[in-house]
Amino acid sequence: MIRKSVLLLLGGILVASTGIAQQSSKPDLRAIAHQLIAGAMLQEGQSVFITGSLRDAGLMEDLAIEARKVGAQPLLAIWSERLVRRSYDEVPAKYDDQEPKLDLAVAKLFDAQIAIDFGESEGLLAGVPEGRIAARAKAFAPVNEAFLKRDVHFVNLGNGLYPTATLAKRLGIPQARLAAGFWKAVAVPPERIQAVGERLRATFASGGTAQLTHPNGTSLTFDVSGRTPTISSGALTQTQAAQGGAALLTWLPAGEFQLAAVPGSAEGKIVIDRALWRGKMIRGLTLVFSKGKLTSMTATSGVEPLKATYDAAGPGKERFGVIDIGLNPAVDFPLATGAIVWPQAGAVTVVIGNDVFSGGDNNSDFQFAAQLGGASITVAGKPTLTKGRLE
Repeated sequence: MIRKSVLLLLGGILVASTGIAQQSSKPDLRAIAHQLIAGAMLQEGQSVFITGSLRDAGLMEDLAIEARKVGAQPLLAIWSERLVRRSYDEVPAKYDDQEPKLDLAVAKLFDAQIAIDFGESEGLLAGVPEGRIAARAKAFAPVNEAFLKRDVHFVNLGNGLYPTATLAKRLGIPQARLAAGFWKAVAVPPERIQAVGERLRATFASGGTAQLTHPNGTSLTFDVSGRTPTISSGALTQTQAAQGGAALLTWLPAGEFQLAAVPGSAEGKIVIDRALWRGKMIRGLTLVFSKGKLTSMTATSGVEPLKATYDAAGPGKERFGVIDIGLNPAVDFPLATGAIVWPQAGAVTVVIGNDVFSGGDNNSDFQFAAQLGGASITVAGKPTLTKGRLE
């Protein structure tokens, strides 16, 4: 599952500030909870849905208390990987396309969502029939629409980087380093990230053709004229509230500039040296696009699971979606391991398929994301990113 498209399972609403401990791997959870609730722009009488796992029950409790201190009304829900997997292994497939009445009610009821990543493993859905996963994703599409239409405030703590032993092993670093770096990155002042994002906004606002290149053979052009980006800075603002929809989503550690390409405009190819899908490594992945649609998917090895998912998905799966540029100067983790380090400054993530949570209009039941470190981007011929360094 790609975190940008699974709100009620992996998403929420959250904000950070300099009040959060910057170096400790054991931060002050009450201080974090206070900052998250303050940054969520919650008002007296509003409701907030708080999700996470037993691992973070203490932080969830602190979030609930901080919400009540401002007069907001919280509801807590516990999720687990075991619960998700059992829902496939033990629940009959005939219920996969059942109308998600409860999820729709949640999307329409709560003013905000605060969620903490609960994932510990990489291959949670390995072996689950792709048709079942696609059926659930298709049934969930109306929930996505309702969520965005209501302008629910949404922030996630984790952003795929929650300091687990599994992720540390994938990145090839000690878990202690991952934890220290994670909390340091969470604490970067939102205004610092926003300033970098605004410079990118000004560049892309000129419109025209953007070109993404990389020494590995990547060369893709796409139109950005008239597109409105979303900037995840770690703090929701009145400007974001006025923009609404996907602009009200942020992910911590924060630091992402996301822009959905003009539909039908992507031309060229993207080469990804390493990508993960269902916990399996894909090497030498090459994606070719023509008129905004994926026309070829090949790899040196390991592409079969991704192809199986793609083949089972419905309309919109073939569309080039989003360019995501990292902005956070404090994120310093290895790239090109297969794991996506979304907010690392200068890192580029490309998204295919569903793009509604990045300001697009493709509510597909398929989404795939992969990352390039050391890439370059020009907009109307002007350098914006040069070999992984923001201009």
